[in-house]
Amino acid sequence: MSTGAASTLAWTGAVTAVIAGASLLGTGMLAQARAATAADLAALAAADAMAVGSASPCAVAEDAARRNGARLISCVEHGDEVVVHIRVDASVLPAVDAAARAGPAPDAGR
Repeated sequence: MSTGAASTLAWTGAVTAVIAGASLLGTGMLAQARAATAADLAALAAADAMAVGSASPCAVAEDAARRNGARLISCVEHGDEVVVHIRVDASVLPAVDAAARAGPAPDAGR
């Protein structure tokens, strides 16, 4: 094998490794964004259910998480607020967890 061919092969391998790493990084970032969005939506859905007097706001949160490609790990009601933890599977990477809290708007001091 000539020096030029070996150099080309080495550069091809290095570029392939960089592209693979960037792809994994992108997959992880996408999974984190999906998890954060699903957690926010699940918490908001549960808080909305609490506001209208639903007996099972955590069931509403579970449904919202599932519809957004996530699993509800926990849902805890604290007074008029709700805290949810969800998990999104990230294909070849470990699962990504996210949490969110929602409740009524704070008083504006009026």
